[in-house]
Amino acid sequence: MSEPLDELSGDEPLDGGLQQVEGGLAPVPINAGATSIAPTPLPTIGAWEGNERVNILLLGIDRRPGEAFVSRTDSMMVISVDPQTDTASILSIPRDLYVQIPGYGQDRINTALVYGAREGDYLDGAALAMQTVSSNLGIPINHFVLVDFGAFVRTIDLLEGIDVQVPYEINDSMYPDMDYGYDPLYIPAGLQHFDGQTALKYARTRHADSDFNRAYRQQQVLFAARSKALSLGLTQMLVRAPSLYREVEDGVRTDLSLEQILRLAKTIGDIPSENMRNEVLDQDYVTSFRTPGGASVLLLNADTAMPLIQSLFNQ
Repeated sequence: MSEPLDELSGDEPLDGGLQQVEGGLAPVPINAGATSIAPTPLPTIGAWEGNERVNILLLGIDRRPGEAFVSRTDSMMVISVDPQTDTASILSIPRDLYVQIPGYGQDRINTALVYGAREGDYLDGAALAMQTVSSNLGIPINHFVLVDFGAFVRTIDLLEGIDVQVPYEINDSMYPDMDYGYDPLYIPAGLQHFDGQTALKYARTRHADSDFNRAYRQQQVLFAARSKALSLGLTQMLVRAPSLYREVEDGVRTDLSLEQILRLAKTIGDIPSENMRNEVLDQDYVTSFRTPGGASVLLLNADTAMPLIQSLFNQ
């Protein structure tokens, strides 16, 4: 069962552009280039052979100790890898994007996973999340990866930490702990070496700035992890991958096989950094909006967002 909108996000309204609609749900604009919406979730799973372009939905799961695997979607990215052109793209999608969820009506995009997994099957949840992204943003999604906090922390620790250039100091007195309390966070500006726990905090903090800034930090952490893996010797790490994966697999759910994961890691490692493009659907591509129930959400600005999406995914 999905939680109330505001409890899922907890975000404050963004500055400017709030709209109020009387009576019923506020309509969500139809995005140019989006596919038609089916009444039930339809998986778009296909076996990636390593030669063609592949689009993967990466979901960070806000899973606390003792909770079921399918929980709130804390972060959402589409990672696209094209071996033929030796390029890659990353697009971060705000969790508060207000969209049509096939079969469930309008809600935040981060509720799709929970809606789809109501019967307890993460595959159904992932299928609905993939279809929701595809139908609203016009991006064909081939595979998914769900990662919880514990797996993220262990992955960074297995890399012996990462080095991140922090652009400005982070002072978040409301950073959440794992028991729904607070764990105040301070990170100074400058080059910092993060272990897994600190990297997670850096990727999750938002009270000092915004969800948009947080999305950029999450991408920064991904690139830092790639750089660290390359510096440690990617080939040697791939040899050790089966044993390394066993240390994190309890916090990962995916429809990719281990062979496909290794192939994907090798492909991404071989792509020159200058051939990688990362973008965020930030304030240039969304508009703040207030639902009739008073929830602060975001609407996609199709005129600006769709050209960006098409350029990233060659649509």
